[in-house]
Amino acid sequence: MVFHHSDLQKVLMLKPKHILLLLEWYDYRIHKGVAQMARKYGWQLDCPKNQSNISSKSGILKDWDGDGCIAMIQCDKTFEYLSNKHIPLIDLGLMDHEIAIPRMITDNEKIGKLAVEHLREFGHKEIFVIDHGKNMMFQERLKSLQKFARINSCKVTILKSSSEIQNEIINELESILEKRGQKLRESSLGFFAYNDVIAADLISLCLRKDIRVPENIAILGVDNDDLIISSLILGLSSVDSDQEGLGRSSARLMHKLLANYKGHTSEEVFRHAPKGVVTRRSTNCYAVRNPLVSNALHWIQNNFYKGIQATDVAAAMGVTQQGLQKAFAKSYIRSPGNEIRNQRLESVAFLLQTTNANLETIAKNCGFYSVNSLINSFRKKYDTTPGKFRELNKKANS
Repeated sequence: MVFHHSDLQKVLMLKPKHILLLLEWYDYRIHKGVAQMARKYGWQLDCPKNQSNISSKSGILKDWDGDGCIAMIQCDKTFEYLSNKHIPLIDLGLMDHEIAIPRMITDNEKIGKLAVEHLREFGHKEIFVIDHGKNMMFQERLKSLQKFARINSCKVTILKSSSEIQNEIINELESILEKRGQKLRESSLGFFAYNDVIAADLISLCLRKDIRVPENIAILGVDNDDLIISSLILGLSSVDSDQEGLGRSSARLMHKLLANYKGHTSEEVFRHAPKGVVTRRSTNCYAVRNPLVSNALHWIQNNFYKGIQATDVAAAMGVTQQGLQKAFAKSYIRSPGNEIRNQRLESVAFLLQTTNANLETIAKNCGFYSVNSLINSFRKKYDTTPGKFRELNKKANS
């Protein structure tokens, strides 16, 4: 009997691969990313929302008999259920277990690095963090935060009064500052929340206590969760961990495993890189005590795209260029000229990621006098060309 190509397609369509997505900590973005690739590969994707009954006799997974499983293994029930399955498995979690399977997890070291660099750029030399104990995600991000804080001459202070966002946190902050002869409502603090839920709760607490965000406390979250961010009256700056992209990456890995499955033999760890920091109001304020430098930074932020130079900044502030340079050297991490260039390049990077505008248009809109000037400056900061930068970001989002 001879099969035609169309007949083979029909046979394959009748027997799709059944893939199970188990997310004990449900994240709709991971689900969405996996679902996108499931459609591409022709899978039937099963993702039960209530996964508390995984190993129960009456659970909906009791008779599940599929071809592969992508899971966030965070408890013994999931481990028990999966350990007896002789199918390709991918773990999205950090829990220690004895199954030799690959992991696809967020690159928490890069998240810590981005967080430190972001808060440092806004002048914060100390970063406050709430202690969340043995939570593995928190511990990985804290370890990275401390590592890159040392590299960037920053200090990390861990608040231990409560793991919840309650009045005790504010009381502990006030106690720390009082010992230094400072007051919270006259300070400018940098705060890292290891996810957007914590960050949103902290913003809400600050608003109830009449503590200004970001002027008194600049708050940076992680995940760039649009549901959380859209619920806040004040824009939350966040490290975009690209959970949707992580879902797509895990599905691509599953596609490879399905084609060449030889049992649970690989413990390779794949780390999915975050997209970067999305800056909104909650951190968009420079922690600089020198009013001249603070005003100059805000003026640069509002005028960098006009082709300004350091002399224009000095004139706008009513001081000499030498006086401005000295003030920046004492109070900030960059000179006025370097700050102008940095603002322009960050704007270029944003436009490359979010628009299809050509380099001539981007150069004009970001204050560069020529495309060549843009390319040369961009290569020095990002160690790649604008074209390759845009191409890499498109691949990461596809």
